[in-house]
Amino acid sequence: MAAVLRDIRHPVDWLRRLTDGGPVLALVVLFGLNAVDELDRTAFGILLPEIRDAFGLGTQGILTLIALVTLLALLLQVPIAAAADRHRRVSIALAGGALWGFFSLLTGLAGGVVMLFLVRAGSGIGRATVDPTHNSLIADYYPPAVRSRVYSFHRAANAVGACVGPLTAGLLASAFGWRVPFFVFAVPTIVFVILGLFIHEPVRGAQERRAMGASESVIETEEVAPSFAEGWRMVWKIETLRRIWYSLPFLAASLIGFVSLASLMYEDQFGLDEKARGFVAAGVEPAQLVGLIIGARIGTRLVARDPSLVMRFLSLVAFVVAGCLLGFALAPTLALAIAANVVISGALAVLGPGILASLSLAIPPRARSIGFSVGALWVIPGLMVLPVIGAIADRWGIRWGMLVMAPIFLVGGLVIASARRSVNADIAQVWAASTARAEAHLEREQGRAKLLLARGLDVGYDDLQVLFGVDLEVAEGQIVALLGTNGAGKSTFLKAISGVVEADGGAVIFDGRDITHAPPNEIAALGIAQMPGGAGVFGDLTVRDNLQMGAWLRHSDRAASKARLEEVFGFFPVLRERLDDPAADLSGGQQQMLALGMAFLSEPRLLMIDELSLGLAPVIVEQLLPIVRGIAEAGTTVIIVEQSVNVALTLADTAYFMEKGQIRFHGPTAELLERPDVLRSVFLEGAGKAVAVQEAGPAAGNGHGVVHGIEVLAERTEQEVAAGGPEVHEGHDADERVAAVEEGEVRPALATHELSRRFRGIRAVDEVTLEVAPGEVLGIIGPNGAGKTTLFDLVSGFVPADSGRIEVRGRDVTGLGPDARARHGLGRSFQDARLWPALTVEEAIAVSLERWVEVRDPLSAALHLPGVYDSEEHVAERVGALMDLFGLGAFRSKFVRELSTGSRRIVDLACVVAHRPTVVLLDEPSSGIAQRETEALAPLLRRIAEEVGAAVLVIEHDMPLITSVSDRLVAMDQGAVIAVGAPHEVLDDPAVVASYLGTTESVIARSGDLAPT
Repeated sequence: MAAVLRDIRHPVDWLRRLTDGGPVLALVVLFGLNAVDELDRTAFGILLPEIRDAFGLGTQGILTLIALVTLLALLLQVPIAAAADRHRRVSIALAGGALWGFFSLLTGLAGGVVMLFLVRAGSGIGRATVDPTHNSLIADYYPPAVRSRVYSFHRAANAVGACVGPLTAGLLASAFGWRVPFFVFAVPTIVFVILGLFIHEPVRGAQERRAMGASESVIETEEVAPSFAEGWRMVWKIETLRRIWYSLPFLAASLIGFVSLASLMYEDQFGLDEKARGFVAAGVEPAQLVGLIIGARIGTRLVARDPSLVMRFLSLVAFVVAGCLLGFALAPTLALAIAANVVISGALAVLGPGILASLSLAIPPRARSIGFSVGALWVIPGLMVLPVIGAIADRWGIRWGMLVMAPIFLVGGLVIASARRSVNADIAQVWAASTARAEAHLEREQGRAKLLLARGLDVGYDDLQVLFGVDLEVAEGQIVALLGTNGAGKSTFLKAISGVVEADGGAVIFDGRDITHAPPNEIAALGIAQMPGGAGVFGDLTVRDNLQMGAWLRHSDRAASKARLEEVFGFFPVLRERLDDPAADLSGGQQQMLALGMAFLSEPRLLMIDELSLGLAPVIVEQLLPIVRGIAEAGTTVIIVEQSVNVALTLADTAYFMEKGQIRFHGPTAELLERPDVLRSVFLEGAGKAVAVQEAGPAAGNGHGVVHGIEVLAERTEQEVAAGGPEVHEGHDADERVAAVEEGEVRPALATHELSRRFRGIRAVDEVTLEVAPGEVLGIIGPNGAGKTTLFDLVSGFVPADSGRIEVRGRDVTGLGPDARARHGLGRSFQDARLWPALTVEEAIAVSLERWVEVRDPLSAALHLPGVYDSEEHVAERVGALMDLFGLGAFRSKFVRELSTGSRRIVDLACVVAHRPTVVLLDEPSSGIAQRETEALAPLLRRIAEEVGAAVLVIEHDMPLITSVSDRLVAMDQGAVIAVGAPHEVLDDPAVVASYLGTTESVIARSGDLAPT
């Protein structure tokens, strides 16, 4: 008792203990502004019957007015919050207080319904500024340990306003009319606004950094304010907030409806006038003060022990409040109704401090204002229920309207209680991000600035997590290689840095700024450019348009942009020649050149290249290496994702190796090149295993194994031949088969005769004549734009020939479309692995077997006849064999859209084989797949050709792969064949070396043994 009396005599000392030495005046001002806003709101609520009658409105009409006014106030919260995160929150809070005081005064002067709506909408600015500014300011004024009790004290202002407001409003309205209270309540508002001019603006996040033990300079560093888009993305990732938002439509409909209908019920059911209702409301509100005191103690203990306990406690309170809502609606006497009202008010107050303290820890300091306010938008659906509740009350009585709200509230309470599963993780995420920012700041203070810092990065797609706690740092001007197997998460990491995919956890710091949740356009403006692998251009736009898009960030400096454009043309002369051609008409390699040129034009500080050598001829890659080094020497930091270890480690200073979404090894490339055992154990270990399984048969691996898959395919082939399917030729000597074709003993699987095609005056294919024997593997090489892919387009029927003839197994197919050629045994894969993204891997392969489905009758399928069952069993057997053959068992149920680039390439190859073609056209099969898979691909292709007898034509830039798999090589340049023969003869041809190969060994040998630097 003595302590209580001492606190009453010395309130300032008590407030200092309450705030743990924090600013007392700031808390007093925020308390006062919150209280006077509540005076106005509760006065309007308690005088609702008189206001309704004065303007001739029914219950539905007055509730509709309240819903519209509340809706406008809620819509204002978000833009106010966005401004609060970027500007001084104290100034916004004071301006809001002055405005609602002014509109409160005008409420007493309203002469019509329209005027009443406008002034009440204006007074709603008060509530619209309180939540975004007050909650955020408290979190930055006071340390985490005392926030529960500080929030409790702040929320006590609502109880004080709700107690004083109805009582004062009732007495004044009884004596002078309902308009007078609104004149009186404007006075204390102005007083607190004037006091607020003497409080300071706190530094955002300072309390969290101080709790982490950061240096004073780090603590006082003001973080860069987020844009609205970044703030929205940031708070949307907080699961605790999302669950609270999901509950708000239910809670808003019930609580706002309860506050509005309670006054009407006291009048209609118990005959209380405005004075009596004021006394009742004033008598109920002390229960809220008691609840806040209890809530401060409970909240402080639960938050300190485990914030999730706050949310668990909420589920118990939800049942209590829902029961009391039912009790209030059905109360036969005034005393029972007041008792239920007391319990509802007190129970809701108990939870407030703990929830606000938990949210202040779970919302990043930079976005606290928007985090506390975006929920206002989720209240809007609940407001739409209010007119319905009013209509029910008008038709069946107030009690029925009240009854509807009890189950609605219970649902909302249980939804918000479910946040207990996520609140701790969300708090940990905020602290992890703060730690990363503090680390970046410390590095800069000590002169070891890192341009890019990633800490604990978690990234996923829907429910599929791809990255797990990735840590990576890159210094200014450094070239870093990011390596790993297919599906390791390399491209996902780059997308997370550039904002294309938003991280679920962890932090990304660029040049000292947190960009974890920044949108891609803002990240690009900061100086980060990404060159996506295989999808970096706008196909419908011309080359010129694409280059202009790449330079849009620097469009104001036309002279510099023009100079850099000339540099791009110096790197890639072919782009100047094709400026007015659609980008889609370029070859895959030329599109890669265009994408790199676009990235170069943006003058980035950090350039991220996904698959530098993707689709590029060795001579072009040889030209790119010094270009990339020059970019780095000019001050641009480079991160390169590259499937070729040889290329990447020749170029980079430092290498990071990823496996299954985690960083396994990292270090200087010079050291890693001296440790081939480490490289192979992490990156290339699968190649040897794959070959060993092929040689050893099913006993060497899990399941059927590669050989068993081939055996099943060969067994099915015999049945297909009997049914008029593809021919299988005995013998495995390719030279014998080629000789037999030349002598006319065996008809070629594929023959082209003087095949030509022009595009806008450019001869893409120039009188190409080829013959490929059954079972032969023919490699096709040549520089980018040589016409290789166009030749495949002509053979497969996607592009009509200007002249010439095409024969498949001796049959002229020149006039047939792609589908007819496919039925005649022609199979084709594309550079970009064109698959059905919405199908699973198993379904995609099954669809590719359509050519060999034995029973097609839909009636038989509907009746589940035995023939249909057997046919489906055969399809399932072949799908299983193909998945074993290509090592796709782990991806059986995954959607194609979820696969990495390399994994999609493997599925694409499996689909081609499933088609069981006589001729297989493979356009860069190693494109986008990891080096270990590339090393295993050669024996796999050879075995397919030998076992099933198909002629295989392969376009490829990987020389170790194409030379090991091919019986003959064809070199093309400018649409024409310039060399044909054995692989070593073609590769030694001076014309091929000059136009295509170049002289850099590490570029020519993209796979195979690691090349030295």
